[in-house]
Amino acid sequence: MPYCENCGNKLSDGANFCEECGAKVYPELSPLDENSRGEESSSAEDSISTFVSNWQLQWLKASLSSGSSELGIIMTDVSALANQLSCSPTQLKNEIAGYINKAKIRDVCYHLLDIGNNEISSAKSNDVRGVVDLLKQIILVACPKYLFILGNEEIINLMSWENECIDSDENVLADLPYVTLDVDSPWNGQQYDFSQVLRTGRLPSYTGETLDEFVKYFATSSSYSLESKIEPFGLSAFVWQKASNAQYREISQNEVKTSPSITLANVGQVMPQNVNLLYFNLHGSNQTEFWYGQQGHSYPETFSPEIVKQIKNPFFLGVEACYGARYTQGLSPNDSIVLTAMQNRCLALLGSSKIAYGPCEPPGFCADIIIGVFLKNVQDGKSAGDAYCEALTVLMSEKDPDDSTIKTLAEFSLYGDPSIKLVCNTHPKDARTFNKTVSRMIVPMPDVHRAVKSVLIEKDCNVVKAFLPKLEQYQVKMKTSFDMSDYMQGVEPKYYKVGSNNLYQAIYEKYSSGWKSLLKIYFDAQGNIKKQLLSK
Repeated sequence: MPYCENCGNKLSDGANFCEECGAKVYPELSPLDENSRGEESSSAEDSISTFVSNWQLQWLKASLSSGSSELGIIMTDVSALANQLSCSPTQLKNEIAGYINKAKIRDVCYHLLDIGNNEISSAKSNDVRGVVDLLKQIILVACPKYLFILGNEEIINLMSWENECIDSDENVLADLPYVTLDVDSPWNGQQYDFSQVLRTGRLPSYTGETLDEFVKYFATSSSYSLESKIEPFGLSAFVWQKASNAQYREISQNEVKTSPSITLANVGQVMPQNVNLLYFNLHGSNQTEFWYGQQGHSYPETFSPEIVKQIKNPFFLGVEACYGARYTQGLSPNDSIVLTAMQNRCLALLGSSKIAYGPCEPPGFCADIIIGVFLKNVQDGKSAGDAYCEALTVLMSEKDPDDSTIKTLAEFSLYGDPSIKLVCNTHPKDARTFNKTVSRMIVPMPDVHRAVKSVLIEKDCNVVKAFLPKLEQYQVKMKTSFDMSDYMQGVEPKYYKVGSNNLYQAIYEKYSSGWKSLLKIYFDAQGNIKKQLLSK
């Protein structure tokens, strides 16, 4: 802990003035070589002073001076993150400043927003609503495109919404409010315009992490040169092979590998040495660090944090698994693929915080859509943030999204710098056009007529009676890829009316080989089956 040079009093981390005598505190410089000392310390001061005084004028200047570059915010609580990483605030700010400087090479102009030290708002980093309100003020002045959050939920909190999709998750954890600037539950019927949002990604941290470990991501993304060639790899649970191939063919001429044929024992050997775009449609768990395959009642361990470390080149990853992006509540890299990936050459990862859904056969729904569209846009040269928002647009393009679609919207978040790209964009960039239009960003309002609430109905009602004979026909049709009769044997379903548009669902919950899974079958008022989804 530093001391006041005037009176010798111990100073709080990040203090600008001594709490005892009021003397101004000058930040200590971290050890730097002679060539970089002046440049790095100056950059840190410049990026922070933009937001500490005269913030409206400084943000306006930042916007005007960005020219053709894309404008972005790096948001964290410097003091809290430095404490978690066991370093001084100055050391952390210098690392961030270095990253900001190197991002300019990519035509991305980032500025640091310290939630714990800014003139705009006294919002606390655990108050999602307060932080969102702060971001709204900046957008009115500067129209940034990207938001890069540094730290886990202890540093910048996640939104927690009550889960209104019928499954065992009590809540859904989300960064979505930082994207849409809307803290209301997405089940309330909002209509979103994902062309007018903050492209948001997060670099999660963990208790016990060091500064050197945290900034490994900075080193990877700062030194990365755009690839000229995509080398994809796809891996699916056998039960989802057809649905997975429909998505994977958008980025590869090959078919996905499947598990149980592929397990932890051989997955490292079948992945290409130069892989840089990975697609996974596997099971996940909130109890373990693994992703799993499936065929029948077999659920082999198929992917793990240790396997991530074997990937040699910088890469993008999309995963459909339940809990595919779990990292909160004290997890370490040994417990979390996303935490391990961020320290081991992963540029961006899109995954779910909770139970996710998808079909066994095309067409794709829910997790299939958001991951498939994301990876296709990454392949086309879009930034991670643009690819993510395009995926959200396609996901929510149906007129009346159901409860599972909305949960998919809420639970899938982007990890890594949202401005990063894998390959050169084939479409010309016009950052200024974006900046002009994003200033018209309107926070979506709840719509009671579009709200999606599920209401339990009786199993002997007319709608269910119309559904049951058509279910038998549907089972025969689906048996080639998924034996629903075997799945539903001995399981008593529950029936729900979903929203206000004559949509219903039957939910089957089953335990098999220690594995809990859900089957959702959606049908209309005449009993016609619209889609079936399995939990990942």
